[in-house]
Amino acid sequence: MQDWERTLALLREKGWSWAYVKCVDLEMGTDTFYVSIRRGDENLTSLRPSLEEAVRALSQLAESSAV
Repeated sequence: MQDWERTLALLREKGWSWAYVKCVDLEMGTDTFYVSIRRGDENLTSLRPSLEEAVRALSQLAESSAV
């Protein structure tokens, strides 16, 4: 299991659901990952060049928004 998978598993344990999409820019030849996590009315999204970076950013946002 990779670090981003562990992070998503921990977020799920805290009540967050998640989804991600890999976006391919054919002109630039680059990939970008759109990751979304949701819990109740809270919806956090991140668009980053790697899945791990997107998950890490969302995890930090989720932790900072914890009550």
